[in-house]
Amino acid sequence: MEIHDAVEKLKFLIIEINLPITEMAIFGITCPYCGKSDRIRRLEPPEDLADAIDPTQLNQYTELWRRLNPSGAQLGVCKFCCNPLALATRHGRARELDRL
Repeated sequence: MEIHDAVEKLKFLIIEINLPITEMAIFGITCPYCGKSDRIRRLEPPEDLADAIDPTQLNQYTELWRRLNPSGAQLGVCKFCCNPLALATRHGRARELDRL
């Protein structure tokens, strides 16, 4: 699976499940796609969603999380444009997952 395809599948899954479940904004980080800085949310790691979503969706989410996040860093999503992001909160940045 190409990286771009995996990002698109994760984006669809985020919209379908309405992730993240915890709605807490991260301020000061700008979305590289749309430029919004008040809509970035952290995505929960798969192990935190075990009891919250359907097992089939959890398996898909886990596979995509591992594929797009091999280092175990933090993933996020812009709730304005719905694009998944790689977060570097210490540095106040978000990057496109298919350009890492």
